Amino acid sequence: MAEKNYEYYEGRERAMGTLFKLYAFHPPGRGEWMRGLADRLFDSIVADDRRLSIYAEDSLINRINRAAGKEPVECDSDTFALLKEARGYWELTGGLFDITAGLLMRSWGFFSDSAMPDEAGISSPEEIRPLIGCDKLELDPVRCAARLARQGMLLDLGGFAKGWCVQRRSEILSAEGLEDFVISAGTSTVLARGAPPGEQGWPGELETIDNPAYEDPQLVLKDCAASVSANYRNTVTSPQGTTVRHIMNPVTLEPVQEIRRVVVVGPDAAECEALSTAYLIQGSLAGYFTVENRPDISVHFNSH
Repeated sequence: MAEKNYEYYEGRERAMGTLFKLYAFHPPGRGEWMRGLADRLFDSIVADDRRLSIYAEDSLINRINRAAGKEPVECDSDTFALLKEARGYWELTGGLFDITAGLLMRSWGFFSDSAMPDEAGISSPEEIRPLIGCDKLELDPVRCAARLARQGMLLDLGGFAKGWCVQRRSEILSAEGLEDFVISAGTSTVLARGAPPGEQGWPGELETIDNPAYEDPQLVLKDCAASVSANYRNTVTSPQGTTVRHIMNPVTLEPVQEIRRVVVVGPDAAECEALSTAYLIQGSLAGYFTVENRPDISVHFNSH
């Protein structure tokens, strides 16, 4: 917990389509040191965005997408670690969390303004199903290279990239001795270390539902992370005039149409992102997967 005479710092940077924020308390007289730390943090997140965005033609992720079914693409060690971790969560969740679901999203009308390769004509479930699944994401640790095994596959990291970057880039601050801070990626992911002076933790700054029927968990975070997944804002209209929600079930190849919101609290921001998405798709604590053996993780559901 920060001392009472500690000084407060607040900074922000736009990246990955959202506003990243940093709140921190630091020892008095070290404002220049704090600003330098924040610059390093935000510069690293902006660099992550350039590598991982599906909206940048020359991003590493889109290079992997364009090479699907062809040669492996060499990666930096950070991106390789991210892809390996994402594949692990695919296994953990029985396939509900899946970063290879980009083509599925495209087939339902999302990502029309992205720089992904245009896989026109692939739209039926029979065509899409063989092109979904992290078992077809090949990772070569010797070459530090990644390959999508079949032409037409598309990676989409979604909110997982935000959670992973928040978790990993927070190490910049911790390594330099900053103990009391919180980093948020918009209102979808937040990571907290320590606490403000006189407080038990940081308030969770997560997306809420403007509906009295929903009870938001009152989160006070200390040395943990939280992530929210919800499917009531980002939608498209189908040719038939129906509303299609953006969270897709990679197992059934259908969008999750029931309005849901899931908050996951745990030790790792990337894990919270993956689990909140998977639990929103699953709709309950048990099914394709469960984390009932993880007392360090809590799951909070809101359903319409």
